[in-house]
Amino acid sequence: MFKKIILLSVVFVVLLNILRAQEKWDFQIMIGENFLGPINTYMYSKFDADNKLVQLHSSPNADRRIMGSFVSPFLRLFNQVPKKGIILMIHDIEIKHNNDGSDSMSGIFSMPMLGRNNFTGILHNDSISGSFFSKAYNARVYFNGLKTEDEHLGYKHIPKHIFDTTQKYIFNRNYLETRKWHKFQSYLTKLASKANDDLELFFGFGQKSQNLPFSHYYLIFGSLDGKTNTELNPIDQKTTGNVSLKEIACETALLEVTSFGGSAFEMDSVLSIIQAQPYKNLIIDLRDNAGGGIASAHALGHYLIEEELNIGYFISKKGFDSMGDNSIDFESLPVSREKNTNKLLQVLLNVKGCKLMIEPSEKHFNGKIFVLTSNKTASTCEPFVSGLKTNKLATIVGESTAGAMLAGTDFHTVSNIYLFIPIADYYTPEKKRLDKVGVAPDIAVPVDEALDYVIKMIAQSYNEY
Repeated sequence: MFKKIILLSVVFVVLLNILRAQEKWDFQIMIGENFLGPINTYMYSKFDADNKLVQLHSSPNADRRIMGSFVSPFLRLFNQVPKKGIILMIHDIEIKHNNDGSDSMSGIFSMPMLGRNNFTGILHNDSISGSFFSKAYNARVYFNGLKTEDEHLGYKHIPKHIFDTTQKYIFNRNYLETRKWHKFQSYLTKLASKANDDLELFFGFGQKSQNLPFSHYYLIFGSLDGKTNTELNPIDQKTTGNVSLKEIACETALLEVTSFGGSAFEMDSVLSIIQAQPYKNLIIDLRDNAGGGIASAHALGHYLIEEELNIGYFISKKGFDSMGDNSIDFESLPVSREKNTNKLLQVLLNVKGCKLMIEPSEKHFNGKIFVLTSNKTASTCEPFVSGLKTNKLATIVGESTAGAMLAGTDFHTVSNIYLFIPIADYYTPEKKRLDKVGVAPDIAVPVDEALDYVIKMIAQSYNEY
């Protein structure tokens, strides 16, 4: 009898663990106060032998739903996807009981686009909330979850809204007649029938859209209220963390610009320091700069030039619809000296295009300029790099840039899904496209060696005198 009681107790504990292991949580993730999100996903519980919560994870085998059952095993073999195809993992959870009945939580939040981050949070009854600061996005990330028994989210209706919105706003509809676009349509339709959450739809879309013949095309989850996320207050907003200055030697300064998403105020604040010093060499590091808005780039650009400069042309949907691909009349386009990204985008939605001009500042840098680039140097950086190179204002060192240069903005599709769409193509003053092409450096060296190479160049030039 006693053995039977022990056996039943063991069975009960095992069954309890199985049931608890199937606990399902409806999770939402927010990046920044209003930058990105909420992103919806489902999480599943894992408990240790003492029935303590130690892990939460999103649906396994997401890689198979995103990449297909044929490709995913090879990606797993070479560790190209998260273990077991789990996109989001909250693990190494430590719990401390509080006097108010809640539990304090800490642990690690792991996701490809955010990396590994230490979080803190609260577990109370059937709800979880927590946060951490993401260096990748320079913003605080918030998450919360509620226990649920709901089935997976439905996405079968999403592709039609995406395709219709793209057709309406893309700068050149000829791209929607290509084989690559039709393959993308087929893929997204299949993914939408299998995806379990926003994460799978987001990562699948992002992965396959890279194969399209145009850039600046991706999903955004959340409510943007008509605001682009590139430049909310571009002129006098006191942003931080996008620009830093370091003195390499008494006559050489290193300006690291990790994003042009900051304000003109932030850039001008750093440039004023450079102006006050007797620097003869300025190294501008754009190797990790994926772009941003106009304001910060304009502030830097007009400090580096001595006379007004043509920095290229934007051709919008109206331009391509009326002039076609091969008969663009560049010289008929109106001139724009706009410093505000949002205002420029609104203009491009209503005109055929524009010619971008930039004026010099009253004080400008008179020394030698070197720009470091990589295959991550993209978008706003590329006209900047191209202009300095073509006009022989700087020596470009490193790798070819990303070749991702179009003007784009976001449009609401359905529910919480926005679509970032390219609304205008960019051409250099020489009438050359940069999207899917990039800008080659003057001196090609491995990206990790670019800075040392320039420092040696400068030292050698002094030795020659």
